[in-house]
Amino acid sequence: MDLKGDHGIRHWDRVAKIGAFLAEHTGADKEVVGLFAYIHDAKREDELLDPEHGARAAAYAKELYDSETITLTAGQMEQLTIACRDHSNSRAKSQDITTQTCWDADRLDLWRIGIIPNPALLHTEFGKTDEAINFLR
Repeated sequence: MDLKGDHGIRHWDRVAKIGAFLAEHTGADKEVVGLFAYIHDAKREDELLDPEHGARAAAYAKELYDSETITLTAGQMEQLTIACRDHSNSRAKSQDITTQTCWDADRLDLWRIGIIPNPALLHTEFGKTDEAINFLR
C-alpha cells in the first residue's frame, strides 16, 4: 500500500471529512463512517486494479474488532464489514443508510483523480445533491 498514493492517507482523511458531512444530513452512524474512511482502502495492494481489496479490508476490520482494537456493537460491525467489502462494487446495493453513506463518502472523493462523481452511482439522496458533490471539490 502506497500511503501517499491516490488511495492513501490523504484520501482516507478526505473520506472521513466527507463522511462526517454526509452523516450530519443522512443520520448515518458517525463512528462506523469514520472507521470506514480509514479501513476501506488500507489493504490495497495496487493503486489501479485490486478487485479483492474490499474483502481484505473487511477481514482487516474483523481482525481489529476481534482484537478489541476497535469496539463496536455487532450491528455496527456488520455495517462496517459490508461497507468495506462492497465499497468498490458499483452494482452493490444496501438499504442501510450508514453503509450507503460510507459508499457515497468514498465516491464523492473521485475529484482527487479527475473524475466528476456521478449522482446515478451514489446511494443517499443528500449525496446526490450539488452541495454534497462539490463539498471538497
